Amino acid sequence: MHGSHVCTCKPGYTGDGRNCTDVDECKGNHFCHKNAKCTNTIGSHVCECQPGYTGNRQNCTADPCYNYQNLSDANRKESYATPKYGQSLCDNLLPEGWHRFVGAAGTKMPVRRVPAFSCGTDWSGWLDGAQPKVEDGEVRRKVCFSDRSTGCKHSTYIFVKNCGPYFIYKLYPFTVCPSRYCVTD
Repeated sequence: MHGSHVCTCKPGYTGDGRNCTDVDECKGNHFCHKNAKCTNTIGSHVCECQPGYTGNRQNCTADPCYNYQNLSDANRKESYATPKYGQSLCDNLLPEGWHRFVGAAGTKMPVRRVPAFSCGTDWSGWLDGAQPKVEDGEVRRKVCFSDRSTGCKHSTYIFVKNCGPYFIYKLYPFTVCPSRYCVTD
């Protein structure tokens, strides 16, 4: 009808158009991930990944800084000399995934060449590049495995993340034996 009007509530509100109240989107269908916390705001809502999860509100995945396996073998340390007549160790059975070095093993991978016949193996693995900063997030790094003279007999790529007080490494089983990831303090 000419000269009349219709009142409606804005999105995020409910009512007859004259009296509108905020809708609690967190009580109904919302687009927050199951690992996110929904917080109602006036006229809308906010999703935040729960502690221990990271993502973009619609997809919150476990933060690897809270979801890793510990490796603590003292014979992983770069200062451990591989016994001459002992069996050299290999990371061919290492489970793929995020790992943190702790205890007698040390705390992080070395970023300089480790001589062959260290770390309980023949071909010692070390990072060919710097450890990342916290703000770098997950970074891809090359791991070299030392031979007797040239430096890098063979290599692979892993991911590294600085979790603040410690580093974690996404390691993969290495099938060229005997090769092993080494650790330092």
